[in-house]
This record gives sequence, C-alpha cells and structure tokens, in this order.
Amino acid sequence: MNLYKIKMIVCNNCGTENPDNARFCEECGTELDLIYCPSCGHGNTGDAKFCQECGASLTEEKDPDCPACNTGFLTESVHKGTLGIGDKVIYTCSHCGAVFEEKGDKYKLTRIHELNNPIWQKYKNKPLTFEEWTRIANGGVSDEEQRRIDREHKQREIQEAKALEQRKKQEVEEQRNRDINLFMDKLVNGNVNLTNSSTSPIIPKKNEKTNLVMNNVSFLEARSVRQTIGGYGGPSFRVAKGVSFRLGGVSARSVSHDEIKKIDQGTLILTNKRLIFLGDKKTVNIDLRKIVAIEPFNDGIGSQRENKQKTEYFTGTQNTSLNFTGESGRISLPLNGVVLRAAIMGNIAKLG
Repeated sequence: MNLYKIKMIVCNNCGTENPDNARFCEECGTELDLIYCPSCGHGNTGDAKFCQECGASLTEEKDPDCPACNTGFLTESVHKGTLGIGDKVIYTCSHCGAVFEEKGDKYKLTRIHELNNPIWQKYKNKPLTFEEWTRIANGGVSDEEQRRIDREHKQREIQEAKALEQRKKQEVEEQRNRDINLFMDKLVNGNVNLTNSSTSPIIPKKNEKTNLVMNNVSFLEARSVRQTIGGYGGPSFRVAKGVSFRLGGVSARSVSHDEIKKIDQGTLILTNKRLIFLGDKKTVNIDLRKIVAIEPFNDGIGSQRENKQKTEYFTGTQNTSLNFTGESGRISLPLNGVVLRAAIMGNIAKLG
C-alpha cells in the first residue's frame, strides 16, 4: 500500500493552485496536463520524464495498489479533527473510490463507489494489517477468513474420514453377510465338512464322525397337566352368628392340557448319522434318516421324527459357536435354530 503525499499543482493558464489529483483547474477549467509519479504520487506537468518531487522515472509503469479493485492507485490525505484532535489518515483509490482509514497499524475500508464489490461486501469496516490487504490484493484472504477456511477444511476432513470409515465398516458388514449366506447355502446342501473341536462323549458307530458338541443344552417335551374346574354350589342360609348353611351339591370336572416342560439338562451331539442327547436322567438317540421336520428357534430346535408323536425340543444350543473363514475374515456363528437346522439338513443330504 503505497502512500502518496498531497501536492498542489499550479495552473499554467491562471496560476491557481490545484490538488495534484485534479485533471482540470478549479478556477478556469483548463485541463491540467499531469503525469503522476508512480513512486510518490506527485502530479508533474508537461512531458517530464522524471518526477519534479522525488526524481523517480515517469516512464516506468507502476502496479496498481488498491486491494479493493486491483486497478487504481491509493493517495494519502489527512483529515483534520476539531482543534487538531482526532486527525485521520486516509487512502483513496483513484479508480473505485475505495477509502481506507488508518487505525494504528491497521487499515479499515470505510467507503467505496460500487457497493456490490466483493471485497467491500466481505471486508467493509474490518481493520486489517498491511500484510492482509496485500494478500487480498493478490487474491488471498484475511487472517480471520483463512482461519475460518482452515476450520471448515478440518471439519470436512473429519467428516470425510468418518464417512470413509463408515463406508469401510458397511463394506465389511456386507461382505460378512455375503460370506454367511454362502456358508449357509453350502451347509444346508451338505457341502461343508464340519469338524468337531471338542472331545466327543459318545462311542461312535462304524463310519460315524462327530460334527458338533453342544454343552449345557436343555431337553424339553410336552407333558399332560390335569386341572379340576368347579366346586360347591347352591343357596346359603344364616342360622346363627357366624354360622351358615349352604343347600345344593358339588359340581366339578377335571380337564387336561399339554405343557412343555424341561425334562433334563445335558449335552447335544450331532454326528454324520445321528442327533444324540446325553442327560443326567435321559438319553435321546435320533437317527437322522428318521427326522421328518425341524422347527428352528432363537435358542434351539424342535425335532419331529417317525414313530414319535411328541416334538422333542433342544434349547441352549446358541451358546455354542460354529467357526469358519470367509473373504471378510474369521466368522463365528452361534448355533441358533437356523444354523443347527442347516447343519442337520446338510448331514441328511449326505446320507442320500
């Protein structure tokens, strides 16, 4: 921001003193043939090649220094305050009329001709340092604006990082679901070789292999429960204080219904030929070929087999997991009813 001192130019026609930025004489209107010094701003008359004030070359072009329009030049002037108090140093652009008021070591843009000027709209009445205005003139921004841009950029980076992390998690989850669906499809069709990682408590038959061992499984079955409905009926007569007599007779009936009850607790074993439950009080041995239906639950299955009227329930199987490796990595599936049903159906499919 170059500062030009106000100089008076004498009119060659009438001798009137005019400001050095005047193009015509204030007294007679004669055009003032002025060449302004790019160094000090002095208006030189005639065909001078060097400034009459500072001796600088008048033939070298000077870059505009107004940060508001980047076209005009700034001229310094002093506005006197009352009784010499409150003097103001201002700089006025020769092109856009921008006025910069000096405030300590800063400069405030207080006026401009075109109010839609983007520099005016963004920085009007904001005291900025010389370095800030120089940066703005070169297409940059103020310190405050740069801090705001940096904050927004940082926020965008954080948001983009979160979005990227979310997309990665979603991609992993989608791949995991594809792995599970593919595994389940293979399992139910008998294309998975199930290997037992626990010690089998049974003595296998010929060509029999243990696939899954599930501990702490409950065995449940429907049991009939009988209940008596009805009681003594008839009118009641009071014969003395605290003593009454009821006429009539007893009318009651007995009904029964089934309730699913826990029978035993033990270990459930799936082999390539059988489904076996070993409990403290009861053992259940189911030939896979005899199973006609399997109902899956969140915590186990209900099994129906030939020559067995009541459904046999096995719950607590979800506490055991079936592990496999997919494209998304190592996956552990709880043996809920759906997974256990698929494993049993896969073994039945292998039996042919």
